[in-house]
Amino acid sequence: MQTVASQANGPEHTSNPHPVGTLHPELVDLANELAPRLFAVAQQYPVGGGEVDGHIAAWGLAYEDGRAQVISASGRAHLSLSSPQSAVRWFGGPADAQTWLIWPRAWQGPGERSA
Repeated sequence: MQTVASQANGPEHTSNPHPVGTLHPELVDLANELAPRLFAVAQQYPVGGGEVDGHIAAWGLAYEDGRAQVISASGRAHLSLSSPQSAVRWFGGPADAQTWLIWPRAWQGPGERSA
């Protein structure tokens, strides 16, 4: 099956014998409204000689009720947290590291910044 961008919210054709119902547009709106927001936990740290390096330590989903599900970039840690900000504390790293949330542009809600 080939999918193009203009069909991104169109019903996906599957082998399901039940046709897509008349609620499809409303369900698309509901999914868009309630979808968890993607975020990254970024870390920056000194590497010597005044230089700094950084990486994405984890990825998470923030839910409407404030909870967050987070998985480390290595895939070794899976966390259920009370908030995305809790992930900053969890992945805080050494005292000389800086850790913060990044909300990828496509997933930003009102009042959120990507940096």
